[in-house]
Amino acid sequence: MSHRSISRRGWCAAAAATALAASTTVAASAPAGAAPGENQGNIVFRDHFTFNESHIEQEEHGDDFCDVPFIVLWEGKGTVTDMTMVRRGDRYFGSFKVTSSNTYTNVETGASFHDLSSFSWKDQKIDIDDSGILTATWADRLGWKLFDQDGKLVGVDAGMVRYTATVDLNDLDNPDDDEELSFEVLADHGIRQLGERDFCQDIVTFLG
Repeated sequence: MSHRSISRRGWCAAAAATALAASTTVAASAPAGAAPGENQGNIVFRDHFTFNESHIEQEEHGDDFCDVPFIVLWEGKGTVTDMTMVRRGDRYFGSFKVTSSNTYTNVETGASFHDLSSFSWKDQKIDIDDSGILTATWADRLGWKLFDQDGKLVGVDAGMVRYTATVDLNDLDNPDDDEELSFEVLADHGIRQLGERDFCQDIVTFLG
């Protein structure tokens, strides 16, 4: 699970690629009727795929894209891995990771800039008591490197955030009635050089 918001710049490539997942899913299920203890350490779900996409930004996003007098080509590629494991007998632990590179090019002049990004989250501790209250601790890890039109590193964002939450599962057969009881950030540290950059200003500065 994750409460981390992800910027359009960092993850537009991943969003564009989710449609490919259905054709590239690899899932491994526990044998029917297996006792919980027999699944310890098993991967019960794994989805891994790569993507390589491109489009003209003005055609893809219309008026939502930056107001610039030149055509911008976006090219993105990367990998996505989503996995669930059974550990400690009957506890399901999830993890997710996406890595991507995004290149923006002025079609008329050939000027371009790019970034490299990665995002992952992983469950660290899962407990469920007899009354159906789930307590989970997990961590998000983020990395983003931005390079200018000359290939020079502009800056880096990298860090880790740990969270904990409690959830009342209510009817265990009905995931729609789960109720979050608490949520807390346990730790947040790393390097922040890029901050909330203005994407359109970068387009103008690096490609104009």
